[in-house]
Amino acid sequence: MASIYTVNEETLINIARVLGGDDGVRIIGILSEHKNITVEELAETTGIQINDVRKLLYRFYNHSLITNRRFRDKETGWFIFQWSLQPELVEAYVTSTKQKILRKLESRLEYELTHEFYHCGNPQCPNTTFEVAMDTVFHCPQCNEPLHRVDNNPVIEFLEKKIAEIKEELDT
Repeated sequence: MASIYTVNEETLINIARVLGGDDGVRIIGILSEHKNITVEELAETTGIQINDVRKLLYRFYNHSLITNRRFRDKETGWFIFQWSLQPELVEAYVTSTKQKILRKLESRLEYELTHEFYHCGNPQCPNTTFEVAMDTVFHCPQCNEPLHRVDNNPVIEFLEKKIAEIKEELDT
């Protein structure tokens, strides 16, 4: 897939895979090499059924990764859509996704910083907040085993590291 866009090929393939699986990767691959290609041409080139191609195109279109040009066929009067990758908006999609992830990570970090956690040691049981531990007299609400304080510093450090990485990526 020869790409002339600002987003690297690997990123584009990963986005296509997340949104459309292997078929999505094939369609984005064709769109990165050709401008103004029809659904029929995509279906013929990829071997994917026309209805499935349409579904994937609309999914990509709804995420602003591709655009279309519509015109009327002079013989049939039907509209024909030609599809193209929108390289400038692929970068915007990546940035938007990173910003959403950053907000979620920051929210989770705030939660980890403002709560104390307890656990019984049973892998099937979740961590419990201090408030819940108090209500259950420091016994697991699921298995009734005694609860012990959990050191969540590794989680906090991991979240801080990931937040810093994403912020650095967004600044560049």
